[in-house]
Amino acid sequence: MIEVKRAALYVRYSTHNQDDNYSVAIQLERTKLLCASKGWVVKDDFIDPAYSGSNMERPALQEMLTRLDEFDVVVVYRLDRLSRSQRDTMTLIQDYFLKNNVDFVSVSETLDTTTAFGMAMIGILAVFAELERATITERLQGGIDKRIEAGYRLISGNYMPTGYKKGKDNEGRNILIVDEYQSKKVQRIFDLYEQYHSITKIQEILKEEGFSGRRFMTIRHILSNRLYIGEVQRRDKYYKGIHEPLITVEQFDRVQALLARHPKGANVGKAKESLFSSLITCGWCGENYMTYSYKVKNKVKGDYYVRSYLCRARRFPSEYEEKCTSQIIKNSTLESLFIKELDELLEERQTKTISVKRRTNFDVALKKIDEKINRLIDLYEDGELDKETLNTRLEKRKKERDELLNRKTLEAQEQALNIEINDIQNFLLTFDEMDFIEKRALVEKVLKSITIGPSEILFEWNF
Repeated sequence: MIEVKRAALYVRYSTHNQDDNYSVAIQLERTKLLCASKGWVVKDDFIDPAYSGSNMERPALQEMLTRLDEFDVVVVYRLDRLSRSQRDTMTLIQDYFLKNNVDFVSVSETLDTTTAFGMAMIGILAVFAELERATITERLQGGIDKRIEAGYRLISGNYMPTGYKKGKDNEGRNILIVDEYQSKKVQRIFDLYEQYHSITKIQEILKEEGFSGRRFMTIRHILSNRLYIGEVQRRDKYYKGIHEPLITVEQFDRVQALLARHPKGANVGKAKESLFSSLITCGWCGENYMTYSYKVKNKVKGDYYVRSYLCRARRFPSEYEEKCTSQIIKNSTLESLFIKELDELLEERQTKTISVKRRTNFDVALKKIDEKINRLIDLYEDGELDKETLNTRLEKRKKERDELLNRKTLEAQEQALNIEINDIQNFLLTFDEMDFIEKRALVEKVLKSITIGPSEILFEWNF
């Protein structure tokens, strides 16, 4: 007598395989025909549309596993419809189906678990199902690698990096093209950070200027994203992109140097921070200086706090072998000294750079030397100069030319320094009216470090 079994049909198709060979209708038709040929009764079917077979997180599969006591056999069209993972396939068959006295049958491979041969074949086919999946993944990853190495950035969905929009190249592939409006926002962010060294300040200004998307971490990501200098990333490597850069490499490098001074995105504009924090070193023990506030009681003005700087070794002497004797200095005192020293330095530098009152027109002078060199060559070709005389005179003219080029470079540097000095002097005139962020930006621009010893304070400048 033929045993009547209660059958559960399991159907799955992925987003990559929705053709006629794997459609729901085909899978149901073939599994129902098998059941009819064996006299089994189809009690229910479980369908997972657009789910990957790489894991078991599928709603219909999970429901079927909770109802295994209602069935005697699970039927699939193909083994890889159940799973593409060898481990998951064997787990489902051994730990779920067989432990609950439920057989498993695959139509295409004519496999069932009622025989030892069937169990062995299922194990072998599961290995090949996983191999196929690994091969597909490897092929896809290889294609992605080649695309990025060729300069294409991966574009998925509608998400576009700020400053760009989706376009197509001549072969119809997705590429990044410049968004005229948003690219101005990116350029503005870099310019503002160089000016203020503060993301909070950038947020305020962008809001005033009507730009959208002003979240702190979004701006921080833009400032450190090499996409904007024309590069694309794959894992930890960067490749030259085919898209148009929005920022020069020189500006990007300058911004990275500034970001490095605030590695956690610290906001230097917070009122609780001090103007010279992270820039002061102790001249006695070499330890860093830290900010220190203490309360002053005043019956007339009321109690108030004084912000000062002191060496960490002096603040926590128990942590160090020797006692540090370097001085404590008020923030206001150090600020006044900074302005005085900077003002004197600017006057000294400006006095040196304005020593040349009448500047040479280097382009005209270089042109005259080139004309003299050409005349010498003409004379040689006409036979009026011998080779030795030609070489002697050419060497002389070339030395004159090199000297002019050196002088031209030096005077250009002097002019650039004069412009910078004038800019800094203009800043100093309005120093008292600046907000904290603007002051800090000026400090970081001109000041490399401060060394405070027991009796002296030394400033090291960036120019």
